[in-house]
Amino acid sequence: MAKRKQPSAPERLPGAEGECLNHEQEEIVRWFRKTRFRKTLVGGVDEVQLWKKLEELYGLYEKAIRAERARYDALLEQAGVTVRAAAEPASPSPAEEATGPGIEPSTKEDET
Repeated sequence: MAKRKQPSAPERLPGAEGECLNHEQEEIVRWFRKTRFRKTLVGGVDEVQLWKKLEELYGLYEKAIRAERARYDALLEQAGVTVRAAAEPASPSPAEEATGPGIEPSTKEDET
């Protein structure tokens, strides 16, 4: 029988793993590395513990998203763009109001 090759880790560029991570993202990486699940006799892992771990992970992701939002808002403010104006959709043109977004109004020339 031929020996099976062990799957190797995906190749990454040198320094790519830690270069673009902020503090909250590094915290998520640490969480994944240290988290272990309690196994049960039948069925895999303890479901109650699994849900607790998922809630913990959700909180970490929520915290990371809030930090990114604050960073982007600060960058927009620094660039001179008001955050409120960037969040509001542009008002539709009169043609879009009549026909809907992305639909061109028909003209008499198109009908011939």
